[in-house]
Amino acid sequence: MTRFVVWSVAVLLVVASGTLLLSKPLAESLSLHEADVRSVAFANSVVAPLVDEGVRAGRPEAMAPLERLMRARMADGSIAHMKIWTADGLVLWTDEAGMTGRTYDLDPDVAALFGGTGATAEVSDLDKPENAAEQSHEELIEVYVGFRATDGHPLVFEAYWPTERIQHDVADIRWQFTALGLVSLLLLALALLPLALSLARRVDRGLAEREEMMAHALSASDLERRRLSQDLHDGLVQDIVGLGYALPTVAAALPEEATAERRLLEQATADLARSAAGARELLTDVYPADLRSGGLVAAVEELADRQRRHGTDVDVSVDPRLDDSLAVAQLTFRVVREGLRNVDKHADASTVAVSAALRGERVVVEVRDDGVGPSATIDEPPSGSNRGHLGLRLLRDTLRSVGGDLTLRHEPPGGAVLRADFAVLGPTSGVPSAS
Repeated sequence: MTRFVVWSVAVLLVVASGTLLLSKPLAESLSLHEADVRSVAFANSVVAPLVDEGVRAGRPEAMAPLERLMRARMADGSIAHMKIWTADGLVLWTDEAGMTGRTYDLDPDVAALFGGTGATAEVSDLDKPENAAEQSHEELIEVYVGFRATDGHPLVFEAYWPTERIQHDVADIRWQFTALGLVSLLLLALALLPLALSLARRVDRGLAEREEMMAHALSASDLERRRLSQDLHDGLVQDIVGLGYALPTVAAALPEEATAERRLLEQATADLARSAAGARELLTDVYPADLRSGGLVAAVEELADRQRRHGTDVDVSVDPRLDDSLAVAQLTFRVVREGLRNVDKHADASTVAVSAALRGERVVVEVRDDGVGPSATIDEPPSGSNRGHLGLRLLRDTLRSVGGDLTLRHEPPGGAVLRADFAVLGPTSGVPSAS
């Protein structure tokens, strides 16, 4: 939900910035269009009825009504300047002193308006000779409108609109567009919020259920190991030890001349002693470590000490934070135990490096050795001298069930690396003990 809210706010900010940038040219275009429409209406409804043959001839009595009306219209400041042009570039009338009756070169787009009712609008070019009076203004909207006098003669009306109102309109339009976009997105986000909350809760429940199932599976595995250890200890190991105690008694009861039989019994007693020691070591391997009370670091160190007794130098580096989750500690311990077991049986290594670290929301466990390297991949079935890696395949299946994986590869210049990578499982303090 935090990520959803953060991303929603980020999208709103991006949309707001983009809307402000994109709405400016759109608002300016709409403002120019509005000035265009106003000029067309003024030219056709106000100016055109007052321009007749007398005005075109420049007679004062004909120019007076036009002069009064145009000056009155400019009095409110909504229009800065106005001109009326003839097709040959003559200024028929203007409010600017000294320009009426003068002739200028017309731009092609302005010349094209004569004889029609079209219009063109743009920000004024104050460098033009006919715009000398407008140079006192910072910026004006210049609109040309084609119209016809009362006698049908084609003329062009030119109006200069101040940009203050246009800029105000641009600001209003920009903020209206931005507010519309933001409100729409905000309403959409609010509408999606219950769905996002429901999906987040469902995902959390699914993850919690998966982690709980994984924790129970690991606990069940530990429970089965305890039962198997108990059965071996109370059954097979006791029988071997009892038989080892019985054979010397049988050997003592033999006659003195039965030397060959006595040697066979002594050899069998020694073999039974080795078998009993091997069975006890097997019990130690099978019996799960007490990760709840002793912790992962101590359990891994115990595995390393057992390997060191076999003549292998073992370096251990375990992140103590892995003890925060029992499920994580159990999986990590299983990876390390399986890795050291394979090193002991197959690697013929002199040094081993064990590492278990928390990297973001992933756990990475590695067992590196400098031995002969793996004789087969995890997936390769047993054949000939290759005994296969059934234990590793079972462990990889467990890791994949929690979104992880297990790999075994060569380590140049020699040796192997067993690497496990899986997602962090939540704390499992509520998982029942497998004792």
